[in-house]
Amino acid sequence: MPMQLPYVQTRFLDLPGSFPLRNGAVVEKVRIAYEQYGTPSPEKDNVILLFHALSGSQHAYGYNPDVPGIGALWKPENHEGWWNSIIGPGKPLDTDRFCIICANYLGGCYGTTGPASPSPADGLPYGSRFPHVEVADQARLQALLLDSLGIERVHLVGPSVGGLIALSLACQFPERVKSFISIGSGYRASIEHRLSLFEQILAIELDPDFRDGDYYQGPFPKKGLAFARIIGHKSFVYQEGLEQRARKEVGGQSGMLAWLRPTRSTQSYMLHQGTKFAERFDANSYLRIADMWAEFDIRDHAPEGTFSAALEGFRRETIPALIFSINTDCCFRPAEQQDFADQMEKAGIPAEFHTIISTKGHDSFLLEPELYAEPIRRILG
Repeated sequence: MPMQLPYVQTRFLDLPGSFPLRNGAVVEKVRIAYEQYGTPSPEKDNVILLFHALSGSQHAYGYNPDVPGIGALWKPENHEGWWNSIIGPGKPLDTDRFCIICANYLGGCYGTTGPASPSPADGLPYGSRFPHVEVADQARLQALLLDSLGIERVHLVGPSVGGLIALSLACQFPERVKSFISIGSGYRASIEHRLSLFEQILAIELDPDFRDGDYYQGPFPKKGLAFARIIGHKSFVYQEGLEQRARKEVGGQSGMLAWLRPTRSTQSYMLHQGTKFAERFDANSYLRIADMWAEFDIRDHAPEGTFSAALEGFRRETIPALIFSINTDCCFRPAEQQDFADQMEKAGIPAEFHTIISTKGHDSFLLEPELYAEPIRRILG
């Protein structure tokens, strides 16, 4: 264990009864995996609810070498928190001042009930039987977690897909929100990115080993999942700098290719990213979260179907908002982010807007914490 990181453990909450989804489906006996960093005040008024990205987990800070029930998916690269750079004593998400909580999403594969979990009906993995989940469902489930911990109001911090869930929670439960921070996120998926997510879903579905999602006896659809990750990874990095980011040597094919031999470092880099990811994530979980992302539009939260109506609670509760855009982001492009801020202004919601200048693309929030630190400290303060 790295000496500077505290040892942490994943905690679990088992909800009583069933959890109904917006589409009418019901998930029985939901378990939520979450972690907590820092100590809640006696009034529990110093809590930050943090949301992870598409392929992230509840393990955002510290060192956690094992999560019960996860098995082989919990690889060494998962052991260190995915946001150690910004969480901790004296850091922007200061564990000396705040209690930070991060939970794995419904349908995930790191401890919260998902497609690989045993169904109460027969004890077999849900597989293809696990339903579609919407962003609004994820937000409601996180609110139930807060209820169980006796926490009424929180600061919300959401990078990437996490920003969508944070926004949904703020719209559904504005009275519970102290501040809202969106990083490389938005209020809907663009048509360009919806198509990319559709391609990723197809890559998994068309793998012969996918078998409609009922593959838990093996073999697993690792080629389809690796291909999906390669498609998605193009939007996570700044493509103009990809050759510099890729390894210089040209590596092997990792068992994915039969005819083509990689001749460029970028090809080897993408193959490496895809095959490595397929060892630590579940294809069914990837489908559920990718589909959730593709279908999200905050305007669907209001019967009127307008941005202003969906965010009425922001205005009523005067929730301070902070929005970060990244100039090389291909997941949520700068023009979309500017539109997000403009929509807030038109709706009468004051929002502080920052464009981060970076060569790291969408992943900047993971790699360059210093660019985000000062505004985050200020809004939380």
